[in-house]
Amino acid sequence: MAGLGIALFTDEHVYANLARALRQRGDDAVSCQEAGLVSRRVADDAQLVYAAEHGRAILTYDVIDFIQLDHRWRAQGRRHAGIIAVPSSVNSFGQLLRRVIAHLESTCPETQYDTLLWLP
Repeated sequence: MAGLGIALFTDEHVYANLARALRQRGDDAVSCQEAGLVSRRVADDAQLVYAAEHGRAILTYDVIDFIQLDHRWRAQGRRHAGIIAVPSSVNSFGQLLRRVIAHLESTCPETQYDTLLWLP
């Protein structure tokens, strides 16, 4: 397995083929589309629930909503495998792929767990 072991779930705003590209290099990644959750009607909370139930950190551009979700989950004592916030300035597939790989190679699952971290 590539990286340090973070299992990843990409939300619907992330390039659908990012998870496939990560799997090709040995990472454990699933996209929202592959999980059958692609729809504007699937709430962010439902995506975080899916990721948490499957032990996956969620990668998202939807930073404001996920910051709020993280605070709400903490207040409710709920746990998740992590939220990786992507800055809006990371807007090309290649740039996103390089940054996600760097994150997966430098962050262990224990550090990511129950934490919202910004993509380097």
